[in-house]
Amino acid sequence: MAISSVGAGAGILTTDVLDKLKAADVAATVTPIDSKITLQKQKNDALNLLDSLLTSFQSNVKALDDDSLYQKRTVSGNNDSVSVTADTGVKVQSMSISDTVMAQKNVVESGAFSSGEDKVASGEGTMTLSLNGEDFTVDYTSSTTLDDLKEAINTVSGGKIIASTLQVGTNDTRLVFTSGSTGTDQKIIIKDSTDGSLVDALKQTDTIKSGLFTASDSLVASGTPPLSGSYEITMNNTTYSVNYDETTTLSQLTDKINTAVGSDVASLKQVGSSYQLLIGSTAEGEDSTFKVNDVGGFLDPKLTADITNNTATEEILKASDASFKYNGITITRPTNTITDIVVGVSINLLKDAGSANINISQNVQAVNDELSSFVTNYNTLTSQLTSMTTSNVDKGTTGIFNGDSSINNITREINKLLTSINSDGLSLSQFGIDLDEKGTMSFNNSTFTTQFMKDTKLSEKFFSGMTTTTSTGGTVTNDGIFTSMSSLIDRYTKTNGIMDTLTSGGKEESTRLTDGKTKAQTLIDARYEAMTARFIQYDVMMTKLTNQFSSLQQQIDMAANGTAS
Repeated sequence: MAISSVGAGAGILTTDVLDKLKAADVAATVTPIDSKITLQKQKNDALNLLDSLLTSFQSNVKALDDDSLYQKRTVSGNNDSVSVTADTGVKVQSMSISDTVMAQKNVVESGAFSSGEDKVASGEGTMTLSLNGEDFTVDYTSSTTLDDLKEAINTVSGGKIIASTLQVGTNDTRLVFTSGSTGTDQKIIIKDSTDGSLVDALKQTDTIKSGLFTASDSLVASGTPPLSGSYEITMNNTTYSVNYDETTTLSQLTDKINTAVGSDVASLKQVGSSYQLLIGSTAEGEDSTFKVNDVGGFLDPKLTADITNNTATEEILKASDASFKYNGITITRPTNTITDIVVGVSINLLKDAGSANINISQNVQAVNDELSSFVTNYNTLTSQLTSMTTSNVDKGTTGIFNGDSSINNITREINKLLTSINSDGLSLSQFGIDLDEKGTMSFNNSTFTTQFMKDTKLSEKFFSGMTTTTSTGGTVTNDGIFTSMSSLIDRYTKTNGIMDTLTSGGKEESTRLTDGKTKAQTLIDARYEAMTARFIQYDVMMTKLTNQFSSLQQQIDMAANGTAS
């Protein structure tokens, strides 16, 4: 209920007066709390900013205290023929690499097929591919195509032998076998089962084929009896001698060859109505020693002169090891990436006839970069600390933490460490890090590099400390300047540390002030609600009294007028 006027009906107390009274009470009680809340929020925001800056600064400090920073290595001398990489902590060293020969994979190409849909066999059988002592078998039938065989090989070998088809010309498609790795032990050997029927285009073993005979019992020698001689067959660097005479037939010669060799290398093949002697080498792959010779001179020329020596498959690229000279010593390895000469060093051969002079040194630039970041974060941190803790008379500003010793101490403690000198007589200023009269830090990377490289071990000890073993077997640990600084900053940034305590206290103070403001406002609101209610009641009573007085006045006036008359 609005009050137009309260008190004796004459407007002694109005709503406007009550509002002014309430505003005065709010200004005296609530407004000061509001100001404190605003100030505390500013402090909380400043504490959060300061905590973030200290955390970033601590990140740089910890990096400079980390031994791994000083174990980083840089490699110079790499070129397009030799590339070397070095792991962290590798011994600083130099090496020469020359006369490089690249390791190669084995690449074998089949004979010609008209397309990938060509059949690879006339019947059933098993193809075996051998590589480095491991066999991979593929079963085939008369319906197996070249594409089918390719997919089956890739499946069973698991990438150790890679099969692919290559169209080299019109109606000329080849199956290409490639070893998955390099090295001399990666030679691919292709075999058919004993009773297999792979087409000739997939045969890898060298085969000598005689001329055509009219029958399997055709005589193989002619001349005036009695006659004798020997058929010499050289294969796989071994010569086998098979005796013959005027009664020896083609079929008998076949059996004698197999007996002499100890293996079924010879067979008769019917070609139309004729017969042909086939002799396969015992060598795996091509056999450069494979040949036949007639000792006696009585054999049919079809067994010595009218022959063909061929293999359908062709070795396109010979499997070979890599070789190179390492500091003048010849080294061979099965791969072009060598990691077992120096622990943590990888030598990569990129082309033949290459050479390089490699230098592995400490990566000073990594330390340089971290110091540059340290200086930047230090200046950002201390600039904020200065504005938070000092007053500027000219500008009329006062830092939000002016006079707060816990915040003021941060810069003082950091600078005390920055300007300290260790037991070896070293200080940051010798490494190009200086503070001017305003407290701004600068960094001269040239000065740093020169000083650091004078004695990298001593420099590392100054920055991150070092643990040494005494003559009695004990250890002595010397903290570096950034070890000490990390411990200092950790006091502020760790859980339950100084910043955590200040931040938590700030939040609690904000909560306390907000609760206090709410309570004060509630009390004022309740007081003026009660006051308004009481004066409304007084107004009703005064109105009644005023009305009664007015009625009495009329009676008095009427009586006076009557008397007068």
